[in-house]
Amino acid sequence: MSISTMKKLTVLAHASDADAIVRRMLHLKCVEIQRSIPEAGELSLERIESDGRQTEIKERISRIEAAMPHLAKYSTRRGGIGRRIQRLDRAAFVADGRAERAYLTVERTLAAKARMNEIIAEQTRNEGMMQALLPWLNYDAPLCEGGSAHTATQLGSCSVKLCNFAALEAVGAYVEDVSDDGKTQYFAITYHREDEEAVTRVLDACDFLKINFSDISTTAQAAYDRLEQRQATLASEQEGLVETLMDLAEALDDVEVLYDVEATNLNICLQKQKLYQTQNCIVLAGWLPEAAEGKVLEGLSAFDCACEISEPEEGDEVPVLLRNNPFSSTFEWVIEMYSYPKYGTFDPTLIMSIFYFLIFGLMFADVGYGLLLVLACFGGVKLLNPKEGLKRMMLMFGYCGISCIIMGVLFGGWFGDLPVAIMNNFFPDKFGGQAENTPIGHFFNNGVFFNPVSSSIPFLFVALGMGEVHLIAGMAVNMVQTWKKGNPIVALCENVPYWVMFAGVDMMAPLAAAGMISTEPLAPKTQALLETLSDVGLWVMVAGIAMILFLKGVGQKTVFAWLVKGLGGLYSLISFASDLLSYSRILALGLVASVIAQVINMLTSMGAKGAIGFIFMLIVMILGHGLNLAINLLGTFVHAARLQYIEFFGKFYEDGGEAFKPALPAEEYSEDTSYVPNVINK
Repeated sequence: MSISTMKKLTVLAHASDADAIVRRMLHLKCVEIQRSIPEAGELSLERIESDGRQTEIKERISRIEAAMPHLAKYSTRRGGIGRRIQRLDRAAFVADGRAERAYLTVERTLAAKARMNEIIAEQTRNEGMMQALLPWLNYDAPLCEGGSAHTATQLGSCSVKLCNFAALEAVGAYVEDVSDDGKTQYFAITYHREDEEAVTRVLDACDFLKINFSDISTTAQAAYDRLEQRQATLASEQEGLVETLMDLAEALDDVEVLYDVEATNLNICLQKQKLYQTQNCIVLAGWLPEAAEGKVLEGLSAFDCACEISEPEEGDEVPVLLRNNPFSSTFEWVIEMYSYPKYGTFDPTLIMSIFYFLIFGLMFADVGYGLLLVLACFGGVKLLNPKEGLKRMMLMFGYCGISCIIMGVLFGGWFGDLPVAIMNNFFPDKFGGQAENTPIGHFFNNGVFFNPVSSSIPFLFVALGMGEVHLIAGMAVNMVQTWKKGNPIVALCENVPYWVMFAGVDMMAPLAAAGMISTEPLAPKTQALLETLSDVGLWVMVAGIAMILFLKGVGQKTVFAWLVKGLGGLYSLISFASDLLSYSRILALGLVASVIAQVINMLTSMGAKGAIGFIFMLIVMILGHGLNLAINLLGTFVHAARLQYIEFFGKFYEDGGEAFKPALPAEEYSEDTSYVPNVINK
């Protein structure tokens, strides 16, 4: 509807009140603190620099973020985006010690998780060692025994196929066969040290793999039993840690509130760095909406400070806050994706939202898909309690779903032609495969007017008609803006001639449309009427073109400049034609969604016989229509937005504004009730 009037805020206060004043600004949620330095006069101002407290807060936040996933894993509380935000007094939360107890929970959680990681690592090592010991459980000697002064003992393995105990014994070695698993032979070999060279040659021929258990001074069985007992001890300790984490998880709500408290403290530190200071004072400069002026003054009244609220000056980069009704405000994020309007210009959200609503419905004219959008989006907002950005997007698509339902009734879209397909395939005896020829079938197939698939030319005229109204609306906004700037004659002369020309084209259109749509000759009186209307329209169009040539240059200082601008106006008709043809995408998108839906219904009906056929029908129907909804929802959103950005905004829009971004407390998990709530009155 409009752009909120903004005021400039300047506060001069004691340096000791810096934290408290910035905290109050955050909780008022209506002041954007700026970095630009205010008029200093004779004061020597320096920006407030970061201190060690900011590093400490970041460390605490990092530890809280590390602990929360572990607490959430063991929590019995319902999670997800549907969980309700906590509302509490954060000042009391800190004052009564809950914040410190929550941080103690964080530390205990991280310690428990670190110990659990150590246990898992040790269990993994133990399991590996136990697997290595399994082949040696029948070996009675200590595993680390390596022989004596005159003999040497080695433990190892080789392939069963290559193992040659006879060759080893032939060179004077003693071989103890310990075990084999069918592929690998495990054995111990003892030999005189002077025979080591000969023994080594035989072992190399067997691809002998030496196994080293030098750190195990007992038998394999004793070591295995010790590790087994250690695994049981670790498992018991792990169970205790799980119980500890489950107990700690009961404090997850408080830990989440603590996260918001610390994140708010961090934001206060960051916002303070935008302030300037002298030795004893600080200077805060920022912007606020005019409607919040009283609340800001009331909030600052608790401090011993000087405050000035003034009008923006020429050259100021004033942030933009859009002010719209509940319906239009849900479409604001479409404008955010493009660019905010410049401060002091026209906010197109209301007009844009109406056209977006209508164009979206024409592109996706289907009652079934629209109903799914309405239920999913409005139901999701009600049940899931999403955050503001996601909430606005869901509400916008919910409203667009209503438009789809309306257009679906008008142009006959019910998951494509699903009702007619059901009547023809499930009730062939009653409808004889011609359900679309019955009154109820005709309504489902053609709606109140006609079906875009079977009557694409009439629907093209509807799309171009919508485009013409859309373009004229953009020109009307341009005319009003030019008029308000004190140029009413220029406003009329730059826009009305085009409307006259459009009126002439519209008068000629019925005869052309009748010739393209109808294969039957028109009644003589109707034919005569349309021809007369077309002849008059031709002269009206010529008059409009002449008006463009001779009136477009009104306001120019020379006749030559006047004519050049008039010729430029005639040349711009090419751009107008191009813009108008862009709206044929409404027909293209509408046909794509309808045809794909009809193909899905045809595939569904092909397998709708017997129990297996019925299951196949359901699978094809759900997957097919779900995919069609997802694909065309994205395409419709993009192309409907594109028509706003290029064709509509191109007629009047002045972009370049920066969104108003008030300093805010962190509210990821909780809302603070200890301060005044949001006071922006849109």
